[in-house]
Amino acid sequence: MTNYRLIPRQATAAQTDALRRIDLACQELRPIEDRYYLDRRINSEVPAFFAKHGVLGFMIPQEYGGLGIDVPLYAWGMERIGREGTGPRTFFSCHISIGSSVVVYWGNAEQKQRYLPDAATGKRIFGFGLTEPDAGSNPAAMQSRFEKTSAGYVLNGQKKWIGNAAEGGTLVTFARNPQTDKISAFLIDTNTPGYQADIIQHKLGMPTAGTCEVTYTNCEVPRANLLGEEGQGMKIAYSALMGGRLGVAAGSIGIIADCLHESLTYARSREQFGKPIGRHQLVQRHLGRMAVKLESTRAMVTAAALRKTEYDADRTNQQLRTETDLLIAQTKYFAVNAAQEAAHDAIQIFGGNGFLLTNRPARHYADSRACQIYEGTNEILEQKIAIGYLGQEFEAFSG
Repeated sequence: MTNYRLIPRQATAAQTDALRRIDLACQELRPIEDRYYLDRRINSEVPAFFAKHGVLGFMIPQEYGGLGIDVPLYAWGMERIGREGTGPRTFFSCHISIGSSVVVYWGNAEQKQRYLPDAATGKRIFGFGLTEPDAGSNPAAMQSRFEKTSAGYVLNGQKKWIGNAAEGGTLVTFARNPQTDKISAFLIDTNTPGYQADIIQHKLGMPTAGTCEVTYTNCEVPRANLLGEEGQGMKIAYSALMGGRLGVAAGSIGIIADCLHESLTYARSREQFGKPIGRHQLVQRHLGRMAVKLESTRAMVTAAALRKTEYDADRTNQQLRTETDLLIAQTKYFAVNAAQEAAHDAIQIFGGNGFLLTNRPARHYADSRACQIYEGTNEILEQKIAIGYLGQEFEAFSG
């Protein structure tokens, strides 16, 4: 019996081929990701691996050179990548969930034609620039600003904890108009003069992910790179975060699955007190809890993915949007905490060996800690979920 999920039966032949290519890319990536992780270096080979196997256009429509994968099967792909580590999954999520997919949903026809074909082949890597040094859980407090010019816009400000910001591509980013106090969204190419991305060092986990601090200094953005309409920035950002949170949740399934797989292997081979540790009841307790977390998280992610599919087909339905947003928040909250707990249990099974980064549970433990923070901290999601049931009049930040 395996804890690796089979490709869903409803997948078409083309979709099955795409998912198998994801699996093959992950198999080839694992030893390389291991080496970069232990060296504490950014894995610069990740984009090329996924580009080589033709899966960087996962959710980009076929008319723009993508694969047109639907949301539930995208979740399957994120689960598979998540088994290889949060670093590769974060790259994939930034490029697709909160990168190219934002252009799919909010871009005009010219922007889609200009950006999506290159994103599908990996010639252009997408990132998402929302968080700032002093605006994390409250992105509406951002200080990055823009001024309108005859040719377009000039951006100034800073962003922090930005994935894929130094990959030589395009950032979906946000800034405030000081005249109107409204926030707008822009597509800013990383080769724009005045754009600077500095790698953040000394992180607790995810050493292979190129997380950056980005500075805009008089960055000139053409009018054609305004995403959506002026003043729609927060609407676009919150819409993108639904996809981003779902991707994090799906990747967390992969963490749990890999921790369970590694723990089962270890429990069968490691002996203490004259027998394999898998025969000890408390070890079995850890394994049983991991197995329950695995299937529970899969069920929640599947339900959220199906609900998002409904919303994507009817994006003017505000009631459906509210329901989808709440379900995804619940799913992300449950999944990331289940992943952290599974990694903890796996380390307990490994004992002293679990403390070594040469063993995968230790890496999953360090990396999954970040998942409890980005794209909605546990605390913010707890409040969001509670307000979803209490009603907006109980919103904690409304005074």
